[in-house]
Amino acid sequence: MTDQPKTRRERRELERRHGPGVAVALTIVALLVLGAAVWFGKDLFLGSPTAGPAAVGNTSTPTATATTTTSPEPTASEPSPTTVDPVAAQVENCRNGWQLQAAATNAAATVLAEWDAHLDIMNNLQAGKTTLAQAKKDWGPTTANAPAHIAAFHAADQAFTSSKLRCVKPAAAADGAAAALATCAANMQVVDGVLAKARTAIEPWETHLKDQSHFKAGGITAAKAEALWRSLWQKGLRLNPPYFAAAKSGAKATCSLPG
Repeated sequence: MTDQPKTRRERRELERRHGPGVAVALTIVALLVLGAAVWFGKDLFLGSPTAGPAAVGNTSTPTATATTTTSPEPTASEPSPTTVDPVAAQVENCRNGWQLQAAATNAAATVLAEWDAHLDIMNNLQAGKTTLAQAKKDWGPTTANAPAHIAAFHAADQAFTSSKLRCVKPAAAADGAAAALATCAANMQVVDGVLAKARTAIEPWETHLKDQSHFKAGGITAAKAEALWRSLWQKGLRLNPPYFAAAKSGAKATCSLPG
């Protein structure tokens, strides 16, 4: 610590030893040193209002300028085109078409089996092998469900024809699937022939059932009903045999597809 200003006794001693000028000079130096110490202490504890970044008490931190990097938006990858196997699509169409065609064929077989039995009873009556009373009794089972069976055939046939699903022979039969399609396509044409004859053979049977309903309702006379029946009976005898011959051949038609 710097010496404090001399006391009055000390100043007098200095004046006596060195003269009054020296004593005054020492006193001035002591005051200057004391003032500097006081100012330094004030600056130390209060801090300078104009202090730079290195001054005590300056706690501010320079703010770094943030650089925003914009990432490119992800580009949605375009879906790769789906490759459709033409043979596989043909197989699926063929399988569905064959099932619909088979449903129509089976429905036709049920209808025409009843019609053929109905015709046979009339044949036996005309040949004198049965009586009219027995014939009427035997006709009952053949007509009981016939209208519903005919309606079921028309629905199945319509489902098949409207679907337009076919077995088509591929341009190149290089593998098993293509070869199976070729076989199914040929057999589907055979069954098409069976259905065509079935539609023709069912027509007189359907007409006969409607005539019987009209007769029972009093719409036509007994004589008219019998005349219509005999005409349809003869028509049935002509149309049924070609159908059954075609159905026999069509029963051999098969369609075996992979998968």
